[in-house]
Amino acid sequence: MFEKIIKDKSVTRNADTSTFFNAANIISLSRIVLTIPAVWLFAVDKWVWGLIILGVCVISDWVDGFVARKMHLVSDIGKFIDPLADKIVAVGIMVVMIIKMDFPLWFLIVLVARDLSIFILTNLLYKRYHTIGGANITGKLFIFVLTIAAVLWIFEHYLNVILYAEIVLYIAFGLMLISWIIYLVQNMKMMNYKEDKG
Repeated sequence: MFEKIIKDKSVTRNADTSTFFNAANIISLSRIVLTIPAVWLFAVDKWVWGLIILGVCVISDWVDGFVARKMHLVSDIGKFIDPLADKIVAVGIMVVMIIKMDFPLWFLIVLVARDLSIFILTNLLYKRYHTIGGANITGKLFIFVLTIAAVLWIFEHYLNVILYAEIVLYIAFGLMLISWIIYLVQNMKMMNYKEDKG
């Protein structure tokens, strides 16, 4: 529907199904559930096991998208659950890191503001067109770099080594701002889209 104005296929891909409980969505939902033991493990300083579960979450983020595309299980609810699961994992881990590892609170505040604005626009878009745009490539890259920054930060804290986690975090911050702008522009374009009937 929006292919003429948005060239990112991951954003404009139409839903294949409206089924909620399918393999891809269950994998995304499992990532939300895994946030609980991951946060607890970091909270009690069992950080190696926490990293293992975090690794499973990262792998599942790739697997659910692969399964959705290959098995034709892309759904609007899946487009919503997948990034939501990412953010729940990220926020959960960041809260522990802020409390225990001197992770910067300002980063979490900006992330929440970004995601709240995207959520509002996504909700408005769904009410108007009954469709949800997928995650853009820059947003996916941001999550990837943020994960690397978080892992380096955890290693620096527990192993007392210098791995330049703060530099990687600033790179992630730049990608977060760029992806934020792209999301806003894309959603506004879709909100204002007038389909050519001719």
